[in-house]
Amino acid sequence: MRIREISIGLLLCVFFIGCSSSKKAVVANPALDALISEQSFKFEVKTVEPQVTTALQQIANSGLIPPGNTIGNINVAGAGYFLSMEGDRVKANMPYYGERQMGGGYDSDSGIEFDGTAKDLKIEKDEAKQRYDISFTVDGSSENYFVTITTSANMNAEVWVRSSHRNRIRYTGTVVELNQEELVAR
Repeated sequence: MRIREISIGLLLCVFFIGCSSSKKAVVANPALDALISEQSFKFEVKTVEPQVTTALQQIANSGLIPPGNTIGNINVAGAGYFLSMEGDRVKANMPYYGERQMGGGYDSDSGIEFDGTAKDLKIEKDEAKQRYDISFTVDGSSENYFVTITTSANMNAEVWVRSSHRNRIRYTGTVVELNQEELVAR
């Protein structure tokens, strides 16, 4: 009987030790710190996550979404979509999947496109999570954009864009250094 109690006790100890949650320490990334402090980086878009509405669901049901994608997660990796920041100047060319609420016409931008000065720019570092939260507003050719960027220590990032004329949209991708040609083109 005593061996049985000891065996059960050991099994319970192993079970509770094995099930305990482990917290991994987030390691700082000096390369990311340098890019953000210099305000000189490029966000390369990999996936687009539009706000799913009834109209977008109807488009998905019609078969217009490429195979392997869903209306809530569209892979655009390698297509060259980006958002870049050099000082307080921001430039973007990102696709937009969603509903336009007002405005727009035949000559208006179909995607999220702007090239201007970031207004109300805020850059905050979360030391515990080793990530940066960047927010700003920028004027496009016919609408205003409210942009939030969250970067993590592993150089992955998320960008949320709200617009004065469209539903919100989220992009995921990676943060990279601006290359020399992009710096000269500015």
